[in-house]
Amino acid sequence: MREMSVDASAADFVSEVVPQLLLIGGTLVLALWLAFALACWLVVRRIRRSRKIRQSMRKGQLMMRVATGDPSRRQLARLRMQLQRSTEATERSLAAASGQGRPVGELPAVALNLSRAEQALDAQLHLAEREPDPQLRRILVPGMQKEVEQLCGLGSQLRQSVLETGHTVSAARLEQVGRHLAMELDALQTWNQSYKSRQRH
Repeated sequence: MREMSVDASAADFVSEVVPQLLLIGGTLVLALWLAFALACWLVVRRIRRSRKIRQSMRKGQLMMRVATGDPSRRQLARLRMQLQRSTEATERSLAAASGQGRPVGELPAVALNLSRAEQALDAQLHLAEREPDPQLRRILVPGMQKEVEQLCGLGSQLRQSVLETGHTVSAARLEQVGRHLAMELDALQTWNQSYKSRQRH
């Protein structure tokens, strides 16, 4: 009798505790899964919004394409990298000029138009890169290479203009500093002469 009551109480205990444990365990697993999904969503969202991360990922993909695939695909990937480097160099030059307070005039508007043209050409290069017909890709490469060289040349000219405005500003600043130093020296000489004349008296 006692054994049956012990077995019954053990069965009751198991039937009460096991579902509770399963419920708690299931809730914990669900909470962990939701936290993991939320973390993944936040990371993906940040990658999509972060321009720097996107550019780094794009560079890595382009470098892989330059190293693999047939010659026409590699050439198109090289052209895309060349275009991207030119765009980044122009952005850096303008940002540095603005950060230093140098006059840039209409150059940012010109750079914006150039950037739009580079983006459009990059989209065409990407489309050509995905073209399945290797013969057509080979035909497309020379014309696209000329366009890339033209846009990169324009970017170089723009960067040269930014650098030249920096030289003229530096020369003007040097001239200003030179004038200031000359005034200070004149004032010092005047003070020195008056001090000597006072000492004589």
